[in-house]
Amino acid sequence: MANVLFIGRFQPLHKAHVKVIKLLLKKFDKVIIGIGSIQEKRTKENPFSFYERKRMLELVFGKEIKNGKIEIIGVKDEKSDEKWTGKLLKRCKFDAVATGNEWVKECFKGKKFVLTIKLWKREMYASTKIRELMKKQDEKWKKLVPREIVSYLKKLSAFL
Repeated sequence: MANVLFIGRFQPLHKAHVKVIKLLLKKFDKVIIGIGSIQEKRTKENPFSFYERKRMLELVFGKEIKNGKIEIIGVKDEKSDEKWTGKLLKRCKFDAVATGNEWVKECFKGKKFVLTIKLWKREMYASTKIRELMKKQDEKWKKLVPREIVSYLKKLSAFL
């Protein structure tokens, strides 16, 4: 059984994240989604809490979570890359890491197979851009996130 780890901050979850997760579900038995920077919330770069981001994933992937195809874990930042990587290696069983992040690639180099992914239309689906559109109350952000979480994000937009 091949498991893959996919780490992101999901601030917020957007359609490019969803596309990558769906692709990983086709290629692996189980996708472990690591929500990063869980110690952060209500900041400019990390407005949403771990539980809010987890809920976003549950709204979109509830069926896959229930049937065990997706597991969600929280990943706290550490002062040392080695400590961060070591904690993840001990915490869950995975055969590969899927990432487009150069830092994550370096952390797992020589420790796990690293599958390089390219986020779909990265410039359009940047979480920073989505947060800015939400803050400006520009309705364009609604087209960049899954429909399941539009109303959820509207409730949370007070934190932006």
